[in-house]
Amino acid sequence: MIGGGIFGLFCALTLADAGKSVVVIDRGPVWSEASAVNAGSLGVQNKLPALVPYTLWSWEIWETLAERLGADIGLRRDGGYKIAMTEAEAERLDAVSMQQKALGLDVRRLTQADLRRTAPWISSDCVAATYSPQDGYANPTLVGPALRRAVERSGVEILDDTAVEEIRSGDRLGVVTRRGEIQASKIAITSGAWSGRLAAMVGVRLPISLDVNMVSVTESARPTIENIVTHARGILTLKQVANGSCLIGGGWQGIGTLENQRKEVSYDQLVHNLRLALRVIPGLERLNVVRSWAGYEGVTPDSLPYLGLLPGHRNIYCAACARGGFTLGPLMGQLLGELISHGETSKPIDIFNPGRFAHVAA
Repeated sequence: MIGGGIFGLFCALTLADAGKSVVVIDRGPVWSEASAVNAGSLGVQNKLPALVPYTLWSWEIWETLAERLGADIGLRRDGGYKIAMTEAEAERLDAVSMQQKALGLDVRRLTQADLRRTAPWISSDCVAATYSPQDGYANPTLVGPALRRAVERSGVEILDDTAVEEIRSGDRLGVVTRRGEIQASKIAITSGAWSGRLAAMVGVRLPISLDVNMVSVTESARPTIENIVTHARGILTLKQVANGSCLIGGGWQGIGTLENQRKEVSYDQLVHNLRLALRVIPGLERLNVVRSWAGYEGVTPDSLPYLGLLPGHRNIYCAACARGGFTLGPLMGQLLGELISHGETSKPIDIFNPGRFAHVAA
């Protein structure tokens, strides 16, 4: 397993439960990239319609995860609002929610008057919203260490700070690192934004673009945001966690590339993110932002994850780059583990086939 984020660790856990010997390799500390630095949203309403069934299936794992890991993971599922601030956004909200409802999401449309009555803490600038009881969130800083402990208890070996220098394919499969070569019968690439670079080592061009998403956290406060809030255009996520801090995100872009390994806040973009948050939740105005950060997110051409065998290979797999990967991670990792260990999966994965965009080098 190359990559120790949420996809890789859940895949490793699934393989270990199936009796397989597993080694997880990560270029840095496990759980230090996208899985660690996201805002912890477990929203269903903010997913592409095609991902709604997968998000609901992943929630089935999330709901039993604290017990499975034997640890508090800060999980809350008390519903969420997806808001629109213009009539055009309201039309978009209606169209998407109808598709999502047809795919199994429990969601209802709210007028501006409905919203004022049920969520007066949301600004009257919001002209419409949808509400779903199936939205929620978890705390990535709690999930990661608990998941790592569970993976290690299952017998998986984890190698932090172990960059991959070469992947040997063909009859003699192996991963070459600065610590030496690790021989394997099968290899899984679960390295998020770096997955394209690893696929290139075995002659596969796997298109992945890079987002550098920003998140901000406020000081602790009295109740200000009662439910997770997302936006019809996908440009805002808001929540208040157990210690009273409010988290503000939504895909506003920071500065950085994989080449220079920069992940820096763009203050121009941050101002827009915070202004929008204040416009939606007026109660945030009295709070101080205590920290902002940026993190990498890999993005496929259609914003659906890669999951399956790499084209041209019978024993090298990939699972990476889901929009909303923290939400989908438990399921995506489990499905990859099923595919590797049994050759089939409990849920359909054809739409995630890496071959839909990947090309094998001549």
